[in-house]
Amino acid sequence: MKKLLSLLLLYPAFISAQDCQLRDEKDQFNQGVRLTTGFKEFVKGKEEFLFSVTADKTEMDLFFSVSHPNGICFDDYSRATVIFEGGKQRATFKNGGTTNCKGNFHFVFKNQEIQPANLTNLTLKKIEKIQLSGSSEKKIELIPTAEEQELLLKMISCMAKELEELRKDTWKPKQ
Repeated sequence: MKKLLSLLLLYPAFISAQDCQLRDEKDQFNQGVRLTTGFKEFVKGKEEFLFSVTADKTEMDLFFSVSHPNGICFDDYSRATVIFEGGKQRATFKNGGTTNCKGNFHFVFKNQEIQPANLTNLTLKKIEKIQLSGSSEKKIELIPTAEEQELLLKMISCMAKELEELRKDTWKPKQ
């Protein structure tokens, strides 16, 4: 009976582990291994955007591509404010990508042994809203629906679980 109960308690962990759909690809610059979730569309909220998570042995990149940037440009001084579920906790990130007026915004984390607190929060808490501030002080608000919040959380969590293996530089695709 104890074994059956312990199997039932572990069942959700096995189910969520199978939900991760990560693809491996070669880095175009150094031919190293990179993992990606691929782009997912978020179209049910106020703003439409694409989201992807990519990681290699040195970094993890959360990439937002806003469909209609409305003339807002992002540069090195652009910021994103993430408001977590409940609205009381926030995190601020700077743009880790290049200067652009196409609506592309990156959060970049180093792939290190101890995860930064902001990355840990992104893997544990649902994102209620993301405010992207451009170079002209204009803002874009990304407000995912409840389903989309789950998908964001799952994509970030799945990739964060693989970071240690990527650091070892011996990562192989799961068969």
